Amino acid sequence: MYRLLFTSALLAASPVQSDQAPSLNIDPGRITVSGISAGGQMAHQLHIAYSDLFSGAGIIAAGPFGCSEGSLVTALKRCLSKVDGDLPIADFAAGIRTAAAEGLVADTAALADDPVWLFHGTLDTVVVAEVNNALKALYAEFIPEAQIRYVNDFEAAHTFPSRGQGQPCTESRPPFVGDCDYDAAGEILNYLYSGLEAPSAESVSELTTVTLPGATKAGLNDTAYVYVPAACLDRQSCSLHLVLHGCAQSASQIGTEFIEQSGFLPWAEANDIVLAFPQVTPAANNPYACWDWWGYTGPDYRWRNGAQMKILADWVRDLARSGD
Repeated sequence: MYRLLFTSALLAASPVQSDQAPSLNIDPGRITVSGISAGGQMAHQLHIAYSDLFSGAGIIAAGPFGCSEGSLVTALKRCLSKVDGDLPIADFAAGIRTAAAEGLVADTAALADDPVWLFHGTLDTVVVAEVNNALKALYAEFIPEAQIRYVNDFEAAHTFPSRGQGQPCTESRPPFVGDCDYDAAGEILNYLYSGLEAPSAESVSELTTVTLPGATKAGLNDTAYVYVPAACLDRQSCSLHLVLHGCAQSASQIGTEFIEQSGFLPWAEANDIVLAFPQVTPAANNPYACWDWWGYTGPDYRWRNGAQMKILADWVRDLARSGD
């Protein structure tokens, strides 16, 4: 059996359907990414491989780039609930530098000025602390530690910490959002973007569903969700944040509960941040709808030309230039 990663405002209406996202004016220097669990692994992979596109990352309960080495067996042995021996951080870092020289990931110099926000709950037994610690250590090979915020002293299970939404914080069950009296979405966005305003109202705009080109060939849903604050509809310059769900959190499994309960929407509305929520489709080789961090889409899964990696990067670029 596979042992895979499982991973606050409410919408007033069902998502609006559209073939294309509205015309946007995105600041190319304010594009960031975050994710939880398998989504955190993918967020990390995207940040490393496309640091020329993403200027920062927020990651909850995930491990270092290349941890699985393209093998589910290796992933289960050292990247989840147990770690057999020390994780080879120096080897991982050397592999990234070699990949950068070969053009498989971006020049690592682009990481140097990026903020990174990391979280690991003390009650998380799905991804153990040693794995998350290794993620921090790997980032420290490329980014000054002063730019890495690591929250690892909060009592939370393997869940997305929220305030007033979800299941008890000490439990890990659908929709894998925990009522922890801790606003992880706000913490992430405030660290990645300076000078944010706290949400002043509970009302938010509607989600829009848009087509995600090429998605089905990479195990993704051919529709994704986009949240566009009212100000961004007026062609005002806005930021863009890509949010990646964890395993068992895709829309095919829980609808829009993760999107609605995580807390991203009111912060985005108050601060002109466009949100993008792509979705993984459950399949026989990926029953929990996890992002690919061990190679189920092929051996290039973590490189710039990896099936899911390229689709997401191309989509983000398309959103950013949709108003051109």
